[in-house]
Amino acid sequence: MTAREARTPVRMAECAGLWERTLLVDVDGSQDITTDVRWLQGITRFVDLRRPMPRPDFSGVRCAADLTDQQRAWMRMQDGFAGQLTQYSDVFHWRRGIELQPPGPHPDEGRMSYTGDLLVEIGVHADYFEHWARETPGQSCWAMELKDPAGAQALLVRVDDLFGWARRDTEGAVELSLGSVRGGDWIITDSALPYREQQGLVPRWVGDTRIHLHTNDIDAHGTPLIREWLVGYTEGNVTL
Repeated sequence: MTAREARTPVRMAECAGLWERTLLVDVDGSQDITTDVRWLQGITRFVDLRRPMPRPDFSGVRCAADLTDQQRAWMRMQDGFAGQLTQYSDVFHWRRGIELQPPGPHPDEGRMSYTGDLLVEIGVHADYFEHWARETPGQSCWAMELKDPAGAQALLVRVDDLFGWARRDTEGAVELSLGSVRGGDWIITDSALPYREQQGLVPRWVGDTRIHLHTNDIDAHGTPLIREWLVGYTEGNVTL
């Protein structure tokens, strides 16, 4: 099978769910089948997390202050972004509102189509292609864009029992995390900040207006803190 074979068209509404990248053939012909790439797609908003493998052992690391130089170096190799997906004909555009790495010279656009259950993405502005396999389909989806009083931004995407969380503070530090909702507990399972894994995000309304939201976090030394957000754009039926 090659990237150029005839394929079945894709509608954006069919993309909802959790996808895992199984192959990248880059512009220089090199292949990548080892990087752990997860893409959680909601109605239009998404969170995408990309981590090189293998990764160092983060056992016992409970906060940023505990990180070694080796662990920090690996974390800087990660990639990922979050934002809005749009479609024009067979061209899909991932608008990156929050991202770990500096933006590239071109928009993130690709042509997508199916070969069986495999989703194939072919670059518009660069000669690459990727294969994506769906891990979990998405049925019930919603998302919220958030800001705090200092100007930090965040995006929360819910897809059935999964969620994606992206946050950028006013100094440019970024968190990208994926997780699952278990009996009402929002547990981070995969994160660009490994010490956040197995912690609870715990989004909850402040008061009855559904305008302000609290989430749980920790500071650089592991001290618990609560972040307060103002809700901006929403899509879908938001239920916490």
